[in-house]
Amino acid sequence: MQATFEIRNELYADVVVCGGGVAGISAAVSAAKSGAVTLLIESGGYLGGTATKGMVGPFMTCLDAKGENQIIRGFFSEFVNRMIADGGAVSYNDCPGGDSWSGYRLAGHIGVTPFDTECLKRTADRLCVESGVNLLCHTTLIGCETDGRRITAIYTADGEGIDKIRAKVFIDCTGNASLAAKAGAATFRGDGDGFMQTASMFFIIDGVDRDALDAHMAEHTEMRERFYMDAIEAGRADGRFPCGTMKLRIYENPNGTWTVNMAQSDDPLNELSAADITTVEIAQREQIQKLIAFLREEIPPLRNIRLVATASDMGIRESRRIVGRHLFCLEDITSAVKFDDRIAVCANSIDIHQKVGVAYTAYKSGSNYYIPLSCLIPKDMDNLLAAGKCLSADKYAFAAVRVMPPCFAMGEAVGITAAMAAAKGVNVPDVPVCSVQEEIVRRGGYIG
Repeated sequence: MQATFEIRNELYADVVVCGGGVAGISAAVSAAKSGAVTLLIESGGYLGGTATKGMVGPFMTCLDAKGENQIIRGFFSEFVNRMIADGGAVSYNDCPGGDSWSGYRLAGHIGVTPFDTECLKRTADRLCVESGVNLLCHTTLIGCETDGRRITAIYTADGEGIDKIRAKVFIDCTGNASLAAKAGAATFRGDGDGFMQTASMFFIIDGVDRDALDAHMAEHTEMRERFYMDAIEAGRADGRFPCGTMKLRIYENPNGTWTVNMAQSDDPLNELSAADITTVEIAQREQIQKLIAFLREEIPPLRNIRLVATASDMGIRESRRIVGRHLFCLEDITSAVKFDDRIAVCANSIDIHQKVGVAYTAYKSGSNYYIPLSCLIPKDMDNLLAAGKCLSADKYAFAAVRVMPPCFAMGEAVGITAAMAAAKGVNVPDVPVCSVQEEIVRRGGYIG
């Protein structure tokens, strides 16, 4: 079945970025700073993606494997420093672990960055405006036009009609490789067995007795007691605790509220289906009411909590990804492969959320690992890049770099690469990697 629509406007840009999450913001600003005429389209009413619409926070660590030195820098640092100056974020230097900012985790959450979602929205807006990014929110990607291995145009829709947008280079930061799929590029979901990480709806509370919670954490260092795991296990057994989460997971925010990461959709869902997502989101809001009641009853410092807000979007941990020129994989991490085309250095642990609990594989070798540019370039398209959760990676490597600081770094790299390809009139794979790396370092980034 086909339908014909009238094209309202035909727009032009050097670089078009689809998706306004942290990878998309980073890609668009980085491309615009390189002199490219850049257009960023976002389906929602504001930028930030999972960080704002999904209320997912804090930013996980930007530090090395020893928890000592910052290795994710560049645009990430610029963004965070702007939020700190605006009173909307706490520096990783002030989050040594074990405290409320870090969810009271004694390991694995060293050097996180708590932030206020409203400040993040403002910061993203300001950086886009200042750098000259042309921003279109409330704009949905609906189609794609290709010629061989190149995208020639995309089609977008808003409340008034449909636009055709031409560009030299396109960047997919949709979180589910939507642009790549519409272009006919090869994509995949999950692993060979069909496993996908569980999805969660984050929510915000206030009324936490922080002094009492601090005192409990100071008194208990053993994990089961510290995070009320026995009470939660008993609640699951008698039906009062409604999902597979195993422990208390709350984080203090700079504005005095607390983010809770405990609601969870245990059963598989098709995150690409509006019908499935709608059903799950309705169920999650009901689940959160049960969680609030349980937390009030079983955890004394939370006896007077109040629900402030639930996320407008589900926190989708894993979705469709591109088939890239390189598949970033577990061995690349464990062997710390120092790729010639590396564009970022990370040390985040492998964190796989599943039906009951978390398959958390701490990275213990004491070495950092490297993300190559080749896992951000589709194997079958010449003017398309991808960043963030669209990267080409197996389930283990993906579970390590799906968090937001690496997504910032990937976005910066593809933005720089796209601008160079547009300026030189060459295909993305033909951009000299050394030029991209030099520019990342010039902007304060680190590639090891």
